[in-house]
Amino acid sequence: MKLKKLLKKALLTLTLLIVAFISFLLYQSKDDINANLTNIEKKLNRYYNPNKMGGFAVSVFNADSIIYSNGFGYSNRQNKIPYTTNTQQYIASISKTTIGIALMKAEELKLLTIDDPINKHLPFKIYNPNFPKEEITIKQLATHTSSLDYNELVVESLYIEETEKSKSLNSFMSDYFQQGKYGKVTFTKFKPGSDWNYSNIGASLAAYIVEIVSETSFSDFTQIHIFNPLKLNNTYWTASKSDSLLHTKYYQPVEDSISNVQTSGVILYPSRDMITNIQDLTKYCQAIISRDKNLLKPDSFNKLLSPQLSSSITSLEDDNNGLFFMIDRNNYGITYQLTGMDGGDNCITTMMWFDPKTELGYIFLGNTGASTLNSSNHNWVYNALVSLGYNYTFDNSTTSEKTKLKLHNLYNRIRAFF
Repeated sequence: MKLKKLLKKALLTLTLLIVAFISFLLYQSKDDINANLTNIEKKLNRYYNPNKMGGFAVSVFNADSIIYSNGFGYSNRQNKIPYTTNTQQYIASISKTTIGIALMKAEELKLLTIDDPINKHLPFKIYNPNFPKEEITIKQLATHTSSLDYNELVVESLYIEETEKSKSLNSFMSDYFQQGKYGKVTFTKFKPGSDWNYSNIGASLAAYIVEIVSETSFSDFTQIHIFNPLKLNNTYWTASKSDSLLHTKYYQPVEDSISNVQTSGVILYPSRDMITNIQDLTKYCQAIISRDKNLLKPDSFNKLLSPQLSSSITSLEDDNNGLFFMIDRNNYGITYQLTGMDGGDNCITTMMWFDPKTELGYIFLGNTGASTLNSSNHNWVYNALVSLGYNYTFDNSTTSEKTKLKLHNLYNRIRAFF
């Protein structure tokens, strides 16, 4: 009898705890920003800090339509030129997503397979000296698990004038891996495929492999197979091809203001130098969300965007990786598990993410570097975009679709705790 009473009491306590936990999650999942098409501009203007941010453009969209897009601040503060949806700028590491697409297109053309050892295609051999018998694969380059180090001292020295930029990556790769002109090639102490270590050199090596197997420069390959099919008419790899009147100035936050800084291209341009505007980048991301057949075949999209890494991978900062696409949640305080990429340096901040479940996408392009002085502004802006996307979709959904959205929201809130 006593045992039954104890079991009932325990069951009741457990039920109350579950109800309390779910109630807490529902409270936490409430939308404090509550953005909609009527108030979004006012909210974004409030989150924009002219003393810490030059200018930016945003876009909220689904697979086939743009919900909201606008520009804020200035592309040129001195001349009071507004930052608009036509403004062009470098997008930093979002550029790497084109390498993933290019690899999949090369596989479709039967020029390579993603699991090939890189030494099958390179004119020289690359091995981690700590594991000389282990082959490094293209897939490992694409998931940042190749064991090639970031080698910051080299990467940060590779900024060059646009006029000096070569269309081919061959010279650098030969100088770096064969001639040792940039010093010692650095590797991590981990076996290839076992540890996550972000590497611009590894990413650009993957782009170089595309050049080798296609006998085409990476810039031309992406123009033919990505930019042209999607009609990205304002997207380039060199500033000389972009419209100088539309290309933004760049800024770096300082104590109580921002200062104008000069930036230029880099030798490893596939990892950083794509130049575009919010309109073209939105079109590009919509093609990825919709799995546009003009871009890739369904199986290729599956490889590109599906989690590629096992739980045994160490140092993984994200939930998982596709092929040069990150899969992550809790970015900028957002609990949804989003797929995409962001980028930045001292004078650039960019974010391009989408939710594969709702097919909602969110882009931020800014001409000012992120720092502790303005990161909260960036986060508030991005959270407002997510709020707008969710509320717009919810308000235009059927009853059953609204239930699915609520469950999706709750599910992601629960996952964020673990």
